[in-house]
Amino acid sequence: MCDLYRWGENDCALARALRGTEKLHERALSYDVVCSYICHIRERFERSHPELLPIIDELKMLLPKLHIYAHKELCQLVYVLCYARGFGLVHGEGIKTPWAELNIAGLCTREMTAGARHDTLNSLFNFWNWRKTFGMGTFSLSLSPCHADYDF
Repeated sequence: MCDLYRWGENDCALARALRGTEKLHERALSYDVVCSYICHIRERFERSHPELLPIIDELKMLLPKLHIYAHKELCQLVYVLCYARGFGLVHGEGIKTPWAELNIAGLCTREMTAGARHDTLNSLFNFWNWRKTFGMGTFSLSLSPCHADYDF
């Protein structure tokens, strides 16, 4: 989870996320300002991460469903998630789901030192990721016909 404002920092985060995905058939980026972000993305990656250019060229750039209506009609048509092959049922807002719970951490962490705040927030993010990962396994098992009688 990261909140980045400069395109260079976004490019670095995207490059780290894309490394090791060479064997995937499809990849997508859902970003609330994707129409602005992709301007000159190829030139930026040519300078900073040239080895990822083939992946950038094939990367689907999409708008999250809750942000789409804040954009021009052309952006809504070009970057819509529901018509993107392989991503139609995705809403693209998954990164924002923990904020309701994590905002409460602000009450506890505002009095902490920087190191303690970092450790506490890191623990909270790790716990959120663990819950999400555990839930994916439980959900996958619930779909399996072999475990139809298994009590979750």
